[in-house]
Amino acid sequence: MKFFFRILFLLCFLPNFSANADLLSATSFYNKGEYQKAINEFKRLAKLGNKDAIYNIGVMYLHGQGVKENLFNAHSWFQLAADFGVEDAKSATQLIAQKINQPQQLESGYLALNEHYGFERYQKNLLPVFNQRPFQKSNQPPRRIHTVDAKYPKSAYEKGIEGWVWLEFDIDESGAVKDVDIIDAFPDKTFNRAIYNAVRRWRYEPYRVDGKAQAFTSRSLLYHFTTFKGERYQASFADQKKEYQIKINRLIDAAEQGNALIQYYIANWMNTDEHNATRLLKFHWQQATASSDLLLASAENGFPNSQYRLGANLLRGKYTRADREKGLNWILNAAQSGFVFAQYRLARELLDKRTIQYDVDKAKRWLTMAADKGHFRSQRDLVELLLSEKNWPLAQQYLTKALQLDEEHPDLLLSQAKLKLVENDQAAAQRLVNKAITEAEQRQWSIKKLTEFLHQIS
Repeated sequence: MKFFFRILFLLCFLPNFSANADLLSATSFYNKGEYQKAINEFKRLAKLGNKDAIYNIGVMYLHGQGVKENLFNAHSWFQLAADFGVEDAKSATQLIAQKINQPQQLESGYLALNEHYGFERYQKNLLPVFNQRPFQKSNQPPRRIHTVDAKYPKSAYEKGIEGWVWLEFDIDESGAVKDVDIIDAFPDKTFNRAIYNAVRRWRYEPYRVDGKAQAFTSRSLLYHFTTFKGERYQASFADQKKEYQIKINRLIDAAEQGNALIQYYIANWMNTDEHNATRLLKFHWQQATASSDLLLASAENGFPNSQYRLGANLLRGKYTRADREKGLNWILNAAQSGFVFAQYRLARELLDKRTIQYDVDKAKRWLTMAADKGHFRSQRDLVELLLSEKNWPLAQQYLTKALQLDEEHPDLLLSQAKLKLVENDQAAAQRLVNKAITEAEQRQWSIKKLTEFLHQIS
């Protein structure tokens, strides 16, 4: 019996795209005879519901590659892959069952493995529900009431360069945008400044919970820059279509061979109809849920950016049916990979008193991990949390780090004022709060919290 890997060869990738720890890199280990590395990576991906990884582990047990040859284990892994819909796995289980004819032992081995890697577990904890029809969003974000368009960088426009920026920001009680994070962008740094300058001037309708205006954390946005509407670039695209198609075909091949990074980039490109590249990609992926399907494939492939975006979508009910538990599970996977933005988001979700996942101690640990990597919003929130716990020395330590990134940030000035009160220096505290109010007014942020605190200490 010989069953081939679901992935049989490697591709020459486009410049600037490198293989990550994904299905393709695991297959690379296999092709080079580095079986232990290959099976370790396949097992990591199997926990994420990657059906090809599950099937490949069965192949390795069947042939004794990196593990001792074991038909019982091979049967169990093939049975799992069959549950995930891998057709080749079904015939493999039948052939093995005919050869060894010990149905009870085969069943017990499968059930033991199914508990940790099975389809029902994956379906319950991770599998999102996509649909061509829009779902009713859960936890609706604030409605934007004032927009400033991002200015297309002249040099990029003249060259016909298209791309996107993925950013997150907080919205204060008045609807003002504050503390913008650029999570990722393509091409790197080409459009960052343009969208950053625009988003800081946006305004939102105040977010209300039980009728009371509250801050809204981690508003996520994937903003596209496209030349599609320009007549000049319509003509240019027609002239270059053949060259474009060659590159697009290589991208498609890489995505289908299991390159998580390229799956992620294609998912982002297909999030809009206006990119020139998107028009060609949609000839291949015509289903309405193609972008979400590719994002899921990349997440199953272990790419933390995709895991985090998928988790965030599940929390908000964006492009998928809202599911808080599954959303947090995907964000947890990204956070455990060291993705700082996922670590921060997970902490914020754990600090939500309205949810059953509320856990201050866990939130503090994730905030600390992100803060130690220099993530500003984590440092800002960790300082506030430490102050509430009266851990003055550690609060001062992280406040000093945060001030190095924004020495006039109103929230940090308020934290400084609170520490001055601990030192019984009321005059210094009042000066700092007044300075914070002035700075908040210049940034057009809410001053409500600051004025309330000033009244308390006056």
